[in-house]
Amino acid sequence: MPESVLAEGVNQFTDKMRQGAYKEAAKIRDKYSLPDDLLQSAVKEAFEKNMINGEYSIAADLGKKYNLPAELTREAAIRSFRRKIDSQFFKAAAEYAREFNLPEDVVREAATQAFNQSMQFGLIKNAAEIAEDFDLPPDMKRAAAEKSFQQHMDAGLYRKAWKIAQKYELPEEMAEQARRKIS
Repeated sequence: MPESVLAEGVNQFTDKMRQGAYKEAAKIRDKYSLPDDLLQSAVKEAFEKNMINGEYSIAADLGKKYNLPAELTREAAIRSFRRKIDSQFFKAAAEYAREFNLPEDVVREAATQAFNQSMQFGLIKNAAEIAEDFDLPPDMKRAAAEKSFQQHMDAGLYRKAWKIAQKYELPEEMAEQARRKIS
């Protein structure tokens, strides 16, 4: 690629980054096949601007997408994670922590809070999915399964209740209770 075309691509990319048009900048990057090393100063500038403005998720995404130093990306991701926790978006925080490879105990803590919140609000199916997705302890999976079983029994959905009892290996008397209602 001629040097002038490459320089034009970098200039366009830099302009879009300064404008905050990150998707358009990414398209320019792809169009000109721009290597990350030529884009680092523009990306770092955008990263820092977003950190100052408290846009930690955007900064972390930029860091990850354009291979900024891991410690910068991690710092932004941790701040974004904390904001999600403070806003009680626990499941989003757990997913985010997993996406950015934050420590497993951080992921598990957020997932546990998401599970507890779902159980508290009666969102049992959501709680069960969280327990499965984040491999929470068996007692939490079982608590969600038992509550889900009972909800299905109360609603007259005996076959679904029986399937839950089978899937989560609930006590045989629970499975039998549902089976008797099916017959």
